[in-house]
Amino acid sequence: MFNFNLFKNDRKEEGDNQPLYKNAKIISDVDINIKAGEPYEGALWVKKQTKSGQAADFVSISIKPNDFLIEKQNEVNEEEKNTTDIPF
Repeated sequence: MFNFNLFKNDRKEEGDNQPLYKNAKIISDVDINIKAGEPYEGALWVKKQTKSGQAADFVSISIKPNDFLIEKQNEVNEEEKNTTDIPF
């Protein structure tokens, strides 16, 4: 859903309140909507080198809907519908 990189902050100094990693320009290709009450999955990878083997210092972050939990939630809701008493 939404992936971005945060790079080592070279301006970070001992005792200041700057972040260790940051990215001053994150641009999304699509609109991002995070719905309240919906389950999401977050992941973080520490990268010490690029795919080509060059030294690097950044983290990659990914946020996406947790399809497994959404499916489970839908199953529970469907079961509740099926077990509700029908008034006569």
